[in-house]
Amino acid sequence: MRQPRRSIVAALTLSAALLSTAACTGGGGDDDADADSTPVATTPAWPTAIDPTTTTEPFFVVWTDVVETGEGDTTTLQPSIDSLSALGYQTLPWDPACQSSAEEQLAGLTGFADPLGVGVVFGTAQDAGTFDTLYEGATVSVTEGTYTCGA
Repeated sequence: MRQPRRSIVAALTLSAALLSTAACTGGGGDDDADADSTPVATTPAWPTAIDPTTTTEPFFVVWTDVVETGEGDTTTLQPSIDSLSALGYQTLPWDPACQSSAEEQLAGLTGFADPLGVGVVFGTAQDAGTFDTLYEGATVSVTEGTYTCGA
């Protein structure tokens, strides 16, 4: 009688092991008490804004609106200010030149030589990203830099 090859035996053993592992991952036993409950989706919490004048560290600004300075600044930016205020973010128009490299980035995106914007300042990229994801209004850009204007 001829002995089976070792490779065939090894392949069959491996196949049997894989099949038994796959069968065990299905669950559905008595240990699974919450199997019939529907998973609850959670919405991340709105992140806390920071005051850029109080940090020497780089921060992130989510710019929600940008206009050319002098072209109806307050009137044009007021809807963004109101929208952010309704969410608990107290903002005013501010000069992106007060954040290193922000003015250049926004000027490049908008074509405005002297941009003025409404933005919310966050201490981390994660907080800025969470805000950007949750905010239903428009976002012009997210910039990173340090505070460059006098306090």
